[in-house]
Amino acid sequence: MKLQTKYNRATITATIAVLLIASIIYYFFLRYALINQIDEALRVEEVEIYHLIQLHDTLPAESHFRDQRIEFKEVSIPEKRRFISKEVFNPLDNKMENGRQLIFPVHVKRQHYTSIVTKSQSEAEHLLLLILVITTVVILLLLAILFILNRLLLKKMWKPFHSTLSAMNEFNLSNPTPIVFEKSPIDEFNALNAAWTQTTQKINQDYESLKTFADNASHEMQTPVAVINAKLDLLIQDHQITEKSMHHVQAMYHAVDKLTKLNQSLLLITKIEHNQFKEKRTINIRAVLKERLSHLEELIHSKDLKVTTNFKESTVMMHHVLADILVNNLLVNAIRHNIHNGHMIIVTSPHSVKISNSGEGTGLDSTIIFNRFEKSNSSDGMGLGLAIVKQICDLYQFPIQYSFQNGLHSFEVLYR
Repeated sequence: MKLQTKYNRATITATIAVLLIASIIYYFFLRYALINQIDEALRVEEVEIYHLIQLHDTLPAESHFRDQRIEFKEVSIPEKRRFISKEVFNPLDNKMENGRQLIFPVHVKRQHYTSIVTKSQSEAEHLLLLILVITTVVILLLLAILFILNRLLLKKMWKPFHSTLSAMNEFNLSNPTPIVFEKSPIDEFNALNAAWTQTTQKINQDYESLKTFADNASHEMQTPVAVINAKLDLLIQDHQITEKSMHHVQAMYHAVDKLTKLNQSLLLITKIEHNQFKEKRTINIRAVLKERLSHLEELIHSKDLKVTTNFKESTVMMHHVLADILVNNLLVNAIRHNIHNGHMIIVTSPHSVKISNSGEGTGLDSTIIFNRFEKSNSSDGMGLGLAIVKQICDLYQFPIQYSFQNGLHSFEVLYR
């Protein structure tokens, strides 16, 4: 959920809750005020009745108007003065309605009477209903205006943030162009932009330092490795070398060869990470597979592998060198980890290539097989082949899937 949406929900919910509680309190206060007004009118009638009795020493005539009635009842014991609310019958409208009564005692010629003055509350209730309707409309209008203003205002306020977020998403280590942030009237966003500018500058500096170190280290290693290879070649050709020393030299030669391949693989990974293979063109994967299979034919025959192919037209946009490395590493992996007299199945489709091979053991852990230097105990490789494949797939955003079914280890690369 977006922060703006969450803020709007919290604001609107809190506003509705506050207005609802305030409306209830307002209703009861308003009703109390209207009842007090009716009670005041009843008191006026009470004063007038007392005044008429004092003047004429007789009860005033009973009256029945639309909204007011005055009645007298003869009683033996004076009743206590009080206000009550009750439903009363309105003979003019022929229906029951809410009314407010003032009951008080009067004395005429030593006789006790109860005076009942009744006023209808219908007009007050209609007024109260009208006020509530108007208040509700005002509240709804206020909420609508508040919601619209919140959306417009917050959208404008958060515009610099979204601009910053867009610039951050476009940040690319391979592109040294500095990021330019828009000036914001909000101090917090300016502070965020300043902090992100410093961070990207530091990241670029560290990246360039690491890139320079990796390039220099790889190139500098090539010279001493080449010298060691040359010296080992001379030692091998020396006729005076003993058989024991020859074994040591061959072991050293093998180690230097692995070191050379390791250096080349790490240098290749570094170049892929630095996006140094920018050129793209349409690659015929079927043709690349056929070419690499012909180059690996001797290795395939050494294990007496049976190769089954199902080639369909399959093309992809990528760098030709990386396409060759991708296909070669998948094939070499299928051959190297195969069993003697095993088989390979190679399938291409318009949007994928799948290479399967028989092998010992059960399925592999798909979460770690693409990690660098991850290899089985029986493998004599360096554990970088699949890591390079994964690096190439990540560069072009090609999903790569591993599966194990019917004794076959399968790697499938999907591309658009």
